[in-house]
Amino acid sequence: MNSPVKYSYLGFYLNGLVDQGNFLDLKETHQQIRNKTLFAWLKEKFDDRIDLAIYSETELKDLQTFFENLSLSTDEEKKMMITKNGLCLLVAYCLQ
Repeated sequence: MNSPVKYSYLGFYLNGLVDQGNFLDLKETHQQIRNKTLFAWLKEKFDDRIDLAIYSETELKDLQTFFENLSLSTDEEKKMMITKNGLCLLVAYCLQ
């Protein structure tokens, strides 16, 4: 799957979760990213409300690495205006 579609597809699912009123703690989201457990955690929390089946293991690892790099290097409050919801952070990462 090419990169723009890879990120926009995931972003649509995450944005839908936000629209439904879901919330993830920002610090816990960063922790899951840095522990390399983000996608398993999202699947556990949201089950059939997020579909990751279109991604290969390699694509999920690439997404994980990209998100981890952003998590370690970006001031999300300054750059992305995110202060509370980890789902909003992940949407912003997809837009990045």
